[in-house]
Amino acid sequence: MIDKVVSTIKRYKMIETNDKIVMGVSGGPDSLCMLDILYNLKDLFNLKLYIVHVNHMIRGEAAKRDAQFVEDMCRKLKLPFFLFEKDVKKIAKEMGYSEEEAGRYVRYQAFEEVLKEVKGNKIAVAHNKNDVVETVFLNLIRGSGMAGLIGIKPVNGNIIRPLIEIEREEIEKYLKEKDLKPAIDFTNYEDLYKRNKVRLKLIPFINETFEVDIIENIYRMAKIILEENDYLEKECEKIFNEVCYFNQEEIFADIKKLKTQHPAIQRRLVRLMYQKLKGDIYGLEYIHVEDVLSLLDKPTSSKIDLPFEIEALKSYNNLIMRKVKEKEVKTFWAKLNIPGITKICGIGQFKTAVLAIDEVKKLNIGKYTKFFDYDKIQGDVIVRNRQAGDIFSPLNLGGSKKLKEFFIDEKIPREIRDSIPLLAIDNEIVWVVGYRMSDKFKVDENTKKVLVIEYTKG
Repeated sequence: MIDKVVSTIKRYKMIETNDKIVMGVSGGPDSLCMLDILYNLKDLFNLKLYIVHVNHMIRGEAAKRDAQFVEDMCRKLKLPFFLFEKDVKKIAKEMGYSEEEAGRYVRYQAFEEVLKEVKGNKIAVAHNKNDVVETVFLNLIRGSGMAGLIGIKPVNGNIIRPLIEIEREEIEKYLKEKDLKPAIDFTNYEDLYKRNKVRLKLIPFINETFEVDIIENIYRMAKIILEENDYLEKECEKIFNEVCYFNQEEIFADIKKLKTQHPAIQRRLVRLMYQKLKGDIYGLEYIHVEDVLSLLDKPTSSKIDLPFEIEALKSYNNLIMRKVKEKEVKTFWAKLNIPGITKICGIGQFKTAVLAIDEVKKLNIGKYTKFFDYDKIQGDVIVRNRQAGDIFSPLNLGGSKKLKEFFIDEKIPREIRDSIPLLAIDNEIVWVVGYRMSDKFKVDENTKKVLVIEYTKG
């Protein structure tokens, strides 16, 4: 099998003499196999290997045992070991990703960090032939174009996949022959995730029902599409240079020239614009590409937001794609006058009054006027924008959460979060103005005095 991997390496020019390779090793069968093979090829290519393990902090003690397993192996082989512990569930929630997407994000972030630290030039990951086929199916289910039918590229920039032409059964046989016992992640055998469902249910069903080797058939198709796609990408790059102007921060595409291109080339040009800005195509889907192309026939200044802080807009004869520039945060802070009026330049005005409960006729009169139990207000109420550590107990939702989590749950755009006025006592949020008040300060059957706060935008 080592000869087969060497053949793959040479076919795709994955490795050259004196390469410094950062390897992602989970301890599972695939990565253990890759580690053993590249270690055996170390002298042939005069390689320097650096091992990275990422604990996603999902499987508790089992994940810690996997990390220790990989570290022990690196110590035995005298290879540098780098451990990263990332709370993938938390990151997924914060970024609006699935856990699978967040896991991929943190892994490649870790690989790049070590690559930079050791001055390496390649990242090796252990995707195999089965992974390619599973990815093709997943992309088909999502409604992918030609690029999705490639599945996984053998080489993508500085990322190499030495096992890409090896089937999972061959890997298991190799490990058995070498008496290598991998760490087993039993979640891979549960149909919790889409990929597992494809692996455990869909592929076996197709093989049994149609009596075919679907892995080999789909992989062959993916390989043909890869070659054809490579050709089209090279042609598209030539057209890009004729149609577009790139200055690192933004790309201008001449709309007249863009419209003369075939729709297939137009889509490829949009993806290429995005890739040149972001560094990869990850996150951009078919619907995003179609939304960008729809701008061609819209009025000037029309704009859409794309994933990963990139935007596209029409400006006269140009389609512009660019990174969203971070806006300077204007910090504001003022003590709320109770009773009285508090004015904050550029934010607005707060008018407050304290009434006896029997003077209050109606408790809900809009999102900019709220009623609070005055006796529950202990301390100065401050009008300000958000700060690290803010805690909020949204009305009628039960329990406290970080303000950041509330913003995510309510799908409040990131770009406006710093400008939303907050009423706070220390780090406890009393009212997210325009959205929701805190459950802790609501009027109830024991309320005697009511604090009325009316906000007017300024």
